[in-house]
Amino acid sequence: MIRKATPADIPAIVELGLEAMNKGAYPNMVISREKIEAMARECVSSAQNFSWVAEKNGIVGGVLCALVHDCMFYERRQATVVQFYSHLPGEGMNLLRKLKRWWQSRPGVKMIVFSLEHDADPRIGKILQRMGFFVALPIYLITK
Repeated sequence: MIRKATPADIPAIVELGLEAMNKGAYPNMVISREKIEAMARECVSSAQNFSWVAEKNGIVGGVLCALVHDCMFYERRQATVVQFYSHLPGEGMNLLRKLKRWWQSRPGVKMIVFSLEHDADPRIGKILQRMGFFVALPIYLITK
């Protein structure tokens, strides 16, 4: 079952974020629990943002959060996905469908930006493309 996240879900959202990031952390980068928690609070606390969870038997096992903010160089606003992770079969797709319906109902939000980690499951990209997303910006990183 998927539902809108509440403040009570923040600890579970943080744990899922840590679990996801620890699976594919960038070399020499330290994951900050505090920053994940701050982002979860921001997503959940503002009605302009998207924050939904998937739960089974009362336990949150999936999350999709997006922050709504001004587009960097264009007019209007964008939703940037900041967390997507689920270990509940089928619920990740349900969360993505909900995100797309939510976005379609918001005329002021021009686009959704969804970047994937370097070692993300390749099926995610295929699902996103089937949903109408397209690859627009390669991202290059250098880390110390």
